[in-house]
Amino acid sequence: SSSPQAAGEVGKGNGTSISYQLWTQTFRGLTDQARAQKEAPLNDLEVNYIEEQTWNQIVNQILIEHEIRRQGIMVTDEEVRLAFQTSPPPWLRENELFQTGGQFDFEKYQAFFSGPAVDPVLLQQLEAYYRDVLPQARLFEGIATGIYVPDSELWSIYRDRSERVQIRYALIDPDTRVDDSEVAINLTELRQYYDENLEDFRQPPMVLVSMVQFTRTAGAADSAAALEAASRLRAEVIAGADFGELAQTQSADRGSAALEGDLGWFGRNEMTPAFEEAAFAMEPGEISEPVLTPFGYHIIKVTEKEEDRVHASHILIEVGLRGESEDQLLADVDRFERIALRSGLDAAVDSLGISSAEITLAEGSDFVPGLGPFGPVQSWAFHDSTLVGELSPIYETADGFVAFELIERSTEAYLSFQEAEPSLRRRVLVEKKQETAGWLAEQIAAEVREGKPLEQLTADHGLVVDSTALFARLDFVPPLGQSNEVIGAAFGLDVDEVSGPILSDGRFYFIQVMQRIEADRDAFDASKENMRAQLIMQRRQSAIDEWLADLREQANIEDYRTEFFAPRS
Repeated sequence: SSSPQAAGEVGKGNGTSISYQLWTQTFRGLTDQARAQKEAPLNDLEVNYIEEQTWNQIVNQILIEHEIRRQGIMVTDEEVRLAFQTSPPPWLRENELFQTGGQFDFEKYQAFFSGPAVDPVLLQQLEAYYRDVLPQARLFEGIATGIYVPDSELWSIYRDRSERVQIRYALIDPDTRVDDSEVAINLTELRQYYDENLEDFRQPPMVLVSMVQFTRTAGAADSAAALEAASRLRAEVIAGADFGELAQTQSADRGSAALEGDLGWFGRNEMTPAFEEAAFAMEPGEISEPVLTPFGYHIIKVTEKEEDRVHASHILIEVGLRGESEDQLLADVDRFERIALRSGLDAAVDSLGISSAEITLAEGSDFVPGLGPFGPVQSWAFHDSTLVGELSPIYETADGFVAFELIERSTEAYLSFQEAEPSLRRRVLVEKKQETAGWLAEQIAAEVREGKPLEQLTADHGLVVDSTALFARLDFVPPLGQSNEVIGAAFGLDVDEVSGPILSDGRFYFIQVMQRIEADRDAFDASKENMRAQLIMQRRQSAIDEWLADLREQANIEDYRTEFFAPRS
């Protein structure tokens, strides 16, 4: 049979061919969209994600179309006309021709399509659009029908977000309360723990690799170029150019650029020191000289000023590799690759006078020491065709480039008792300390039941009482954490009631509610319909996602991508 490359097939979904042309068209569309959002080139990790997104989008669409045909879902001409009149497609809603003051204008839309000059090709495109989306919408309506959120559930969710308490607490930390010398551990206990928890000591397949990184580190020439660019923009502003327009088109801070550089009001200790010092030294209407911070050079415009706060806008020019520096980095990467492929990574490292690092990678984990999460190297390092001594592709990252050489492999194995002993000893020590501290916690609990106040209990046992700010059930509460046993218990107590011991994160807590603010029923009634609509929308989408996952599980999906995109011999 012919190869996928010869047939021009990237894969199949329930027998329907996924052509290279369709793959390329979808991939380019998603890539262009991602580039526009990022406003910068994509790195290898992002491209890999888009490749998976492309595959999933095409497969899902094929399966949806098959299901529409299987169920015999069709739309009438009248349904197409009604949708055309009442539900314009997103790309027409966003067209400035049909907008007034930045909002879609139905009257302009209807007037345009009522006129004699409408392009027949456009009408054909619209009809094709509705005949594509309406059956899919009807299919999804059937999947997600019957979803409703009652008032009782809405109230529970609202209460969890809105009800707040403030507590005092004392804790017993076994690690500090019980000294290591008070705990005896023998070899028999360690051996028993090892045998009972052997799976905890299973090691996945591992590889040892050498890693070389080429980082986009800006030099003095790059900093000077950024300063020159910032100074040029400042001169344009001084000469009368609109600060907001320049911020929109030139600022590297895309968040504030969309607001014409506006940073809003800020007080002291809210900005980097150099930025803050310059802004507070300026008067309203003044334009600063370029100010250097770790983010780059800023041109600051102060619009309003009070004694302890400033309202300002800025244009940010980042200090990045430019011109010759970028060219030199790319030349170094090319030279490294040529030498490494010919003579090995060590020879390339020596020739360029750069450093490498030996690191261990575990199968199933995208984490790369010194680099962070980076999935592409997993696919290469643990692929059956990758040989010891082989050089990886040169990967582009957000910070530069990286390459690897495979040094050795190891298969899945269990740590021996001797190898695991340090970890075993620590685990058993923690358990025994917790058991010892638990006896003290139960003694204090008995005194709580006798009615002793928290202050007396903590004084008698050398504990410290701390308090929290007001918090809701879902908040992160320093240093207690989030959504744990202590947080849950706090909302079950009355004001001034003491409870404990509560075991959370290996520590014992005694808590007392100081203040409670109940959820507001009137505010709930005013917001519940919006809440209901949002939750129904989310649950409908979840139902569709689950249905689609089940559909894919049952489908016959043939993935030829590895063979199709493999280099021809």
